[in-house]
Formats: sequence, C-alpha cells, structure tokens
Amino acid sequence: MEESILFSLDSEQQVLLAALLAIILSDKLNEDQLNILGNFVEAVGQNIVLIQAIVSSNPPSTGSDSSSTTQVQDLQESINMLQQDLETMKAKIAALEGKQQ
Repeated sequence: MEESILFSLDSEQQVLLAALLAIILSDKLNEDQLNILGNFVEAVGQNIVLIQAIVSSNPPSTGSDSSSTTQVQDLQESINMLQQDLETMKAKIAALEGKQQ
C-alpha cells in the first residue's frame, strides 16, 4: 500500500499543515458554525483513536468461535460509543440552532 504524503511529513510540517487547514476551513464561518465544525473534527479524531485502540487490543483472529464472539462484542461496543457521540453532537447542534433563532 502506498504511503500518504501526510505520513511522510515531519512533526513541524504536520503542525503547519494542520494550522493552514484550520485557517482555510474556518474562513468566513460564524461562531456557531466554527463550534459545529470543531466538534465534528474532534469527534472524527476520537473515533479514529477508538478504532486504533480496538485494532491494537485485538490479536489476529485464529478462527475460533470465542474470538468471533469477542470481536462482535467489541464491534457492538464501538457502535454504542459512536451512537452516544452522535446523540451528543445532535444535542449540541440543536442547542446552537436554538441560539440562532
């Protein structure tokens, strides 16, 4: 698999790229839109870290039924956490929309 240019950047270049993207994405957004976008990006990051934690904590499958059951339980737990994140985001959006009216 070919490596993305993002992963070949050093730490200073990644920080600079992140800052530039933040400036470009936030241009001409109002306070509420900035809040929604920031929370969305943060939620994406949290879910990526969650996926990484799940992947690193599960050894490769040996094909046993107990391993499959564990994977299903882990997946269900991940889905539940994603649903909680979604409900939180919906509540924040609803609150922000209420402030705009």
